[in-house]
Amino acid sequence: MLTVRVVMRRLGIIGGGQLALYLCEAAQALGVEVAVLAEPGDAPALRRADTRFIAALDDIAAIDRFLACCDVLTFDKEAIPDDTLLHLAAAETQGACVVLPRVDTLLMLKDKGLQKTWLVEQNLPTLPFKLLSGNSVSLDELTGTLGRSLVQKSSRGGYDGRGVQVLAPITSARELWDVPSVVEPYLTHCREVAVIVARSASGAVDIFPPVSMNFDTRLNAVLSVTVPAGIGADTAGEAQQLACRAIEALSGVGVFAVEMFLTAGGELLINEISPRVHNSGHLTLQACNVSQFSQHVRAVLDLPLLPSRLLSPAVMLNILYRENDRAICPREPSVQALPEPGATLYWYGKTPGHPGRKMGHINAVGRDVDQALVRAGWRCPPARYGGRVDRAAGDRRSDQRNPLAGRRRHPVDSANAGGGACRHGRH
Repeated sequence: MLTVRVVMRRLGIIGGGQLALYLCEAAQALGVEVAVLAEPGDAPALRRADTRFIAALDDIAAIDRFLACCDVLTFDKEAIPDDTLLHLAAAETQGACVVLPRVDTLLMLKDKGLQKTWLVEQNLPTLPFKLLSGNSVSLDELTGTLGRSLVQKSSRGGYDGRGVQVLAPITSARELWDVPSVVEPYLTHCREVAVIVARSASGAVDIFPPVSMNFDTRLNAVLSVTVPAGIGADTAGEAQQLACRAIEALSGVGVFAVEMFLTAGGELLINEISPRVHNSGHLTLQACNVSQFSQHVRAVLDLPLLPSRLLSPAVMLNILYRENDRAICPREPSVQALPEPGATLYWYGKTPGHPGRKMGHINAVGRDVDQALVRAGWRCPPARYGGRVDRAAGDRRSDQRNPLAGRRRHPVDSANAGGGACRHGRH
């Protein structure tokens, strides 16, 4: 029998990484045709897209050809050139397509300085901060306001912990990167949680349960994500309310990740907001009745959102690249059921690169988080799933001249510990 897929709308995705890969699959499951525009190089999503474009993100001619294949356009990353975003806004005004999240939302959230200023303007709780244009500053003035232990974040371009350095304590202004940046206090004895929020073009909202995040102390990268977050029902409810308040204030459309610090005193502070599906939401593929990817597609196409619910406690372990893993990293995306009940291995099909690069992840569900961790192979032997997943090897050193070439190692807390030092960077 001939099967005909009914195409409801055509979705375009700028960016070709693993987030776009799973957006493709979610859209196609809903009968939506997908076009992907990816930069030259690794782009797992191109293997799933119905229509493929390979071009630099500032290639306006290629962007226009891509737009001809889209009714609605979305993103798997926020690092899009400003000129390209402004061109997309003009194209939307001319009726070429609908761009979601909105261009003004992306322009604001991709700049950490603008985002922090907006949080304050909206009376949303966040750490105190200073905006710097470079490192020609008075150290006494800076430390007198924020203390002597600081975190510096490049205003633009950082991800997976890049563009973040810890100065604890700072002894000279010359230790600061000479780039536009945000400086804030180095927060200790806290935990880090994230809430995934979906908001449709019609204003419908769905909020996933909060998750707790654990980090690799050397690479400043997310190591594991667990749900429930283990922060108590009242605090979890407060985190969901705060995340919803932030996305409503944005009038955001799509899926957003709201990352927060939970201080030792029980205060929730927004660290940053990502205008896209997010690493912290990967476990929704197994733990919930609907994934973050499906909700994002529904939201931007203004389809009814499904009321999300947690089906089971779960854990997600990132598989972070090590040099001796090169031979075992598959070159095609794949999903594999592992021998342990409820455990699934996702490979992204990415080319091996720098230590700590996200090559895949493991999702596992269980009767509780502890069982899910065991099923996922937490602290398993290195060869068990074809690569060590409990810690990533390698030591990225900080480059004072180029903050995006590396980062200072930032101590972080365990997902199940009572406190530690919190990571401050985007992932």
